[in-house]
Amino acid sequence: MSLFVDWITISQRHPGRLNPETGEVEPALPLVDDGIVGKFGRGDDGEYSEMPDWASQSAKSVKGSFSTLIRIKCDGFRVTLSGNVGRLDRPDNLFNLSFDATIQRCNQILARFGLPPFTAGERLVNPNPSAYDVKHGLFEYWTGATVSMLHMTQNFLTGSEANAQTTIDWLATQSLSRVKRGRAGETTVNFGDNGGRKKLVAYIKWAEMLAHPHGRKREEIEQDPVYQYCRQEGVVRLELKAGRLLLRDNHLRFLGDITMEKLTELYEAEVIPLVGRVKTDVTRLELEHLPASVRVTAAAYLRGENVRALMSRRTFYRHASQLREYGLDIAEPLPTLTKFASVINVIQIKPLQCPEWYWDHQRRMTMSAIQGDAVESVQLVANGAPAPAAGAGCAAPLPVAGRLQENPSCQFAPSPIRTDQSSSPRPSLMAVPDMY
Repeated sequence: MSLFVDWITISQRHPGRLNPETGEVEPALPLVDDGIVGKFGRGDDGEYSEMPDWASQSAKSVKGSFSTLIRIKCDGFRVTLSGNVGRLDRPDNLFNLSFDATIQRCNQILARFGLPPFTAGERLVNPNPSAYDVKHGLFEYWTGATVSMLHMTQNFLTGSEANAQTTIDWLATQSLSRVKRGRAGETTVNFGDNGGRKKLVAYIKWAEMLAHPHGRKREEIEQDPVYQYCRQEGVVRLELKAGRLLLRDNHLRFLGDITMEKLTELYEAEVIPLVGRVKTDVTRLELEHLPASVRVTAAAYLRGENVRALMSRRTFYRHASQLREYGLDIAEPLPTLTKFASVINVIQIKPLQCPEWYWDHQRRMTMSAIQGDAVESVQLVANGAPAPAAGAGCAAPLPVAGRLQENPSCQFAPSPIRTDQSSSPRPSLMAVPDMY
């Protein structure tokens, strides 16, 4: 399955060191942040208090080419990293990294700041499981890193631009149990809310590339072979945003428990039932070919009638269950601006495999951007202006290896060694996983 990770939020707490003179535990790791945000109260005399009511550490942004960035912070004990690490320094993320490759790249970024890598730690038995833990079989825990947000993504091939739009329009008529559905424009459908257990987003990839240009002009994107490929083949993306509670309940909270196989099982359980509702032996669906017991209900629904009012609650849900197998979800109202015919074309979608040319193209685009940054830096110095500092609009040099030693399935592009920030290209961490 061509599944990959598009976002991760991961953290790990490390022990401090005891100060024998004060008896206090002090932080053992360097502070990494972009400052402190706090609230300072104002007294009756109109003066601000010297101590804040509360204070919060602001994460530091690590920026790369193509307006890409991730966020990282460390308070001396806890290290937290969040973002699409596989996208950093890349023009697009049509394909991305496996989970193992994502963690390895996270650890390379941590090394830049002198921070220890994310590790699984030790597996221990939970001595005091709660009633919830017992119900869900959560009897063990790991002492290492924990993941609180993970986006799992897969591309689907519909065959044409028109088929892609039809697929999105059809998904906009479907429903998921206990999940709110929404529509963001004509090319995006989402199920669920941000910050909840899960959110499933389906969208047309080429339209998303134009909506989020990442510093590129529209003309550049339209000339990009990746954009042209997505539009020609009708690429639709389905992204599962798994929150902390969904990960916990599926034994995927701790780094030591997570494998790509388990992530694939979760994705298939949450996504495939939605996209696989249409019967596989049907190519064209006409009302007279439906089961007689639900034929009248389907006709009334397609005419825009309120079918709930035409039958009992029990009958309604029985008919809804049967019609979902044919791609009709009578539990969801029809979009008011969409015309529906009695004949429905069934579009066969299939997972998209990575074209052979894709990662070579990514390398060329990334290196071109790096060289462009270097030329701009040289011009600034020639004109008497200081070169941009690391972190000011571009990522500082990151540790790069010719090949990841711990995971031979993911290879990194060799990069030039930066010896002078004012004139040499900065290295890239663009990963090229063999699995694609």
